[in-house]
Amino acid sequence: MKRREVLWQLDSLIDNSKSLITSDGDYNSIWEDDIKALKIAKKAVSKEYRYRFLANLVLAVIVLIIFGSFVAMSYFMYYR
Repeated sequence: MKRREVLWQLDSLIDNSKSLITSDGDYNSIWEDDIKALKIAKKAVSKEYRYRFLANLVLAVIVLIIFGSFVAMSYFMYYR
């Protein structure tokens, strides 16, 4: 799933958990704990996708350097 879809799912789960909290319910602490856990999961997902983007960027730079070095090597071998 894409980052936007995952965050949207987590937001909808948080909203559903908030709607289940009542003023005189015995299970409010359970729903509040669920909301806290979902917010922590949302932060973790955001960090994971940020690191994935950075890893892909670093990988692209490395591939570009390697490919460029092969091009430069072949240029100097055959045309000099």
